[in-house]
Amino acid sequence: MARKNFGLKNFFLSFVIVVIAIYIFQNFKSPADFMIVENGILEDVIKAEGIVIKDENVYKANIDGNVLYYCEEGAKIKKGQLIADINTDADSVEVNRQIAEIQAAIDRLEKSDQLLSQESFTAYQNELQISILNNDLENMYDIVEQMANGNYLGSRYEGYTAGQLYDMKNNLVNSISTHKVAHYSDRAGIISYKTDGLEGIYNFENVLDMTPSSFNKREYTIKSKKEHIQSGEDFYKIIKNFEYYIAARVNNEKAKLFEENKYIKVRVLSDGGQHLVWGYIEKINYGSEESVLVLFFDDYFYKVYDKRYVNIELITATYEGLKIKNQALTEQNGMKGVYVQDASNIIKFFPVEILGSDEEYSIVYPGDYIGVNERNIIKVGEKRYPTIKIFDKIILEPDKVYEGQIAD
Repeated sequence: MARKNFGLKNFFLSFVIVVIAIYIFQNFKSPADFMIVENGILEDVIKAEGIVIKDENVYKANIDGNVLYYCEEGAKIKKGQLIADINTDADSVEVNRQIAEIQAAIDRLEKSDQLLSQESFTAYQNELQISILNNDLENMYDIVEQMANGNYLGSRYEGYTAGQLYDMKNNLVNSISTHKVAHYSDRAGIISYKTDGLEGIYNFENVLDMTPSSFNKREYTIKSKKEHIQSGEDFYKIIKNFEYYIAARVNNEKAKLFEENKYIKVRVLSDGGQHLVWGYIEKINYGSEESVLVLFFDDYFYKVYDKRYVNIELITATYEGLKIKNQALTEQNGMKGVYVQDASNIIKFFPVEILGSDEEYSIVYPGDYIGVNERNIIKVGEKRYPTIKIFDKIILEPDKVYEGQIAD
C-alpha cells in the first residue's frame, strides 16, 4: 500500500512539473523584435559606370626647360592669361618663330597686310630653308602660296586683342636674353596639369555617336605637373567649364525606362563622396544587348573636371512616406500589413499601402487625414481601413505574434 501511494505521488509531482514548464515556455519566451516607424525616402536607382567627356585641349611643350607655373590646378582662367614660363638656354630660333607669328597676327589685326613685317619675312625665310633642306617640296610650295596670300603666320593667335599680342611679343623679345619662354592661354576655361592620354579618344564633338562597342574602359596613366619638361611632352590642358557629358552603359531593358530630351536626377559617386545633379538625356544609342545613354550636364563641373571614369546612380523614381522593414510585412484576410503593439501592449494588425521598396525597406502611404487623435485611412479595394502612423511600434517577427495578443 505504501508503494502504491509513493507511485501516485510521483505521478502528481511529474504532472505539476510539466504544467509549470508549459506555463513558463508560453509566458516567458523571448519577445518579438520591433522597430519604430519613421518618415523616410526610398529611390529606384540604376547603377552604372560613367565616362566623363569634356571639351578639353591638351597643349604640348615646344621647348626643353625648367617650368615656373602661375596658375593653380583647377583654377578658372581667361583667354590670354599667363600660365607658365619655360626657362631654357636653348632654341632661340623657336622664340623668334613665336615672335614672328605674333607679329603676323598684329599685322592682320591692324590691317597692314599689304607689307610683311621683318619678323614675318624672316620666319617665312626660315621655314622655306628648312623645307628645302628636308626636300619637302610640297610644304615649300604651300609656304610660298601662303606668303602671297599673307595668311601663313599668326593663325593660332586669332581672337587676341592688340594689347595682349604686344604684351606677348614683348615678353618673348625679353626672353631671348633671359632664356624665358612664356605660355599664354588661348581660351577661357579650367586649367589642369593632369593628362591621361584619353582626351583624343573620348571626343567632345563626337560624344553623341558613342556606341556600346566603343564604350570599353581603357587603361590609362595620369601625368601630372612637372618641374622640368621636354619638347613634345604634355604640358597642360584647358577645359571649357560648365558643360560636359557623362556617357553611361546599361542593358536594353533598363534603357527603355528613359526618354531622349528628358531630364533625370543623377548621383555621381567619386573619391568617397557623392553629389546630386540633373542631367539631360541628349541621346540613347541602342546596341544588340546594351545601350549608351549620353547625358549632358552644366553644373557641378568642378567635382569631375579631373575625372575620367565615375560610378553613377540613375534615379528613376523617389518615394516619400513611412519607412518600415520588409521583414515586418505579413498578410491577413488577403491584405498586406503589419502588426503593431499599441500603448496597451495589445497586438493589432493594420493594412498598409506600399509605394516603393528595395531589398530591405518599403515606403508606405501615411493615409488620408481623418481628424485629431484618429488614425489616417487607406483604401483597400472598396473598403477603407485605418493604417499605421509615425512612432508606431512595428513587430519585425510577425510569425511570433497574433491579433489580440497581450505583449509583455
